[in-house]
Amino acid sequence: MTRDAVPAFSLREAAPEDIDELAGLHVAIWRETYRELAPAEAFAALDVPRRKVFWQDKFDHPAAGQGIFLAEVNGRLAGFCLTSASSNPDFGEMAEIKFLYVSGDFKRQGIGKRLISKAAQHLIAAGYRSVGLGVVEGNEPAIRFYSALGGREAGRYTDAGPLWRSRNIIYAWPDITLLSAV
Repeated sequence: MTRDAVPAFSLREAAPEDIDELAGLHVAIWRETYRELAPAEAFAALDVPRRKVFWQDKFDHPAAGQGIFLAEVNGRLAGFCLTSASSNPDFGEMAEIKFLYVSGDFKRQGIGKRLISKAAQHLIAAGYRSVGLGVVEGNEPAIRFYSALGGREAGRYTDAGPLWRSRNIIYAWPDITLLSAV
């Protein structure tokens, strides 16, 4: 598929039977995204079995307001989003988009926008009025994407791990309804 062709894709809520495919895509996108930013030890520690355990825990013990959404193109997983209440005090009362990843094969085709809009709609239904997310410093494509969607820098923090202590920028939307219509 050429980058000029816009794929027909669908969004749906994830289910436990998606864990294997979700874990595989998560590792692949993470390694692509952070290849220039993360230390070698983080790459060595992150693998599909570790991510399977992570995703199984999300299904077994969902956080308040949790939503896991998948984007598929022709039956192939192209991206995903995880959102819920934030456990990070730097986010205050905001909900958090914990992950928003789109495979390199499908970037710049509207999938990220649709996933973030779906996450915002879910959070609005769960009673949240604002949302934020953390972006690793140096992840310029993500910073440009969130800025273009109206996200504004609202703070900085150091993520404690589990793979590495990354420095992050909080991008926030004080009015979550602005994200629900992108």
